[in-house]
Order: sequence, then structure tokens, then C-alpha cells
Amino acid sequence: MQKLLLLSIGAALALPQTGLATEVTGAEIGLSYSTLADGNARDVNKTTLGGAIELGFGPQFSVQGDIATRYFDGIDETGKNATAHAIYHLPGDMAVGAFIGKDWLDGQSVEYTGLETAGAMGQISYEAAFTHMDADGAHGNQLGLQANYALNPQLDLGGRFDTLHAEGDDMSRLSATAGYRINPGTMLTGELGFVDGDGMDAESFVGIGLKATFGATGGVTFGGRGLQEFLPGL
Repeated sequence: MQKLLLLSIGAALALPQTGLATEVTGAEIGLSYSTLADGNARDVNKTTLGGAIELGFGPQFSVQGDIATRYFDGIDETGKNATAHAIYHLPGDMAVGAFIGKDWLDGQSVEYTGLETAGAMGQISYEAAFTHMDADGAHGNQLGLQANYALNPQLDLGGRFDTLHAEGDDMSRLSATAGYRINPGTMLTGELGFVDGDGMDAESFVGIGLKATFGATGGVTFGGRGLQEFLPGL
């Protein structure tokens, strides 16, 4: 999959030389904060600053790049993350993609690849992704699902479910989400949920964020990927 994705991105980057128009179709930048809600665990929190940009190569194909930096207060460390997506846009406001990326934290790294899809049906938008992770020979798989319902032009309500199965360790998170559009290009987000894993009690967490979007499509096709993005507050 890694070779196929890299070849697809390379082919896309070569397309402008053949006369096919290339344009920035969307971009976004956001700042978010999440923390475990238990009073004895509120020093376990995460602050994220990230952005993404998407380049279109004709009406069907695009590539998206994401970068993020995160500060984890509980371990006093700063992590970084980068992801590249190759995306094919289908009729009916649906897209499928493949991605490759890497997390860096405390001198260690996690490489990941995966498949993803996103789309909309009326007032409902959805996104799903399967991720395979590799950290120095240790492997894990993650499945993420999320959906939103637009109550009106300003307010979205939704939910998110993620599960991670690693060698000898499983973890899952379930949350309710909300988004309020301050104006057409700026959204305030919120999340309330639970995270549970082997050897730990279920912990509640809360998150809040502010996101600005740009471009004709109102942002980028896919959300962030990787282990650091999966962990709420941790």
C-alpha cells in the first residue's frame, strides 16, 4: 500500500507538466484542547495546533497533506505528526482515499498507513478510516467512525467511535460531538466522551477547539490520522 500511495502522489505531482490544471481546493487550521475530566487526572491533557491543505488535479483526484504539533502536559512532551492522503472523488459527494504518515514523540516514532472514505447524504456527513500502525516492529490496527447531522446552517451534532487493537493492548473511545459556525469559515467544536483500555478504568474526557477553513470546498476532505490524534487528553 505504501508503494502504491507514493506512486499515486508522484503521478499527481507530475500531472501539471501534462497540462492538467492544479489548484488549492481547500485548507484549514485549528487549535484544540482535550483533558480527562476526573479531578485527579486533569493534568493529563493535550493541546493541538494543526493544519491541512488539499491540491486538486482535475475534478476527481486530489492530494491532501496534514501536519500537527501536540503538547502532552501529563508527560511534559511535545509530539509531531504528518500525513499524506491520495484521494479519489466519486459522484454523489463521496470520496475514497489512502494515506501514509508518521508520529514522533519522546524520541520514538509510529508509522502508519490506511484506507478512508467520507461523504454526505443530505444533512448527514460521515467519515471512516482503517489504520495499520507499526512502531519498531510492534503492530496495531485502528478503526475510526464519525458522523454529523446539520440541525441548521450554524449547528452540527454528531458522534465518534474509535477502537485500537495493538499487541496485548486494546483501547476504545466513544464521544458525542458538536460544532457551531461562528461565521461561514470559522467553527467552534466540542466533544464529550469516554476512553477505556486494558488495565485501566473507563475515563471521561472533554475537548474544545476552534477551526478556520478556506477554499471553495470549505476545508479539506479528511480529518487527521495517527496515534496522537486518537488519544484524547493523553
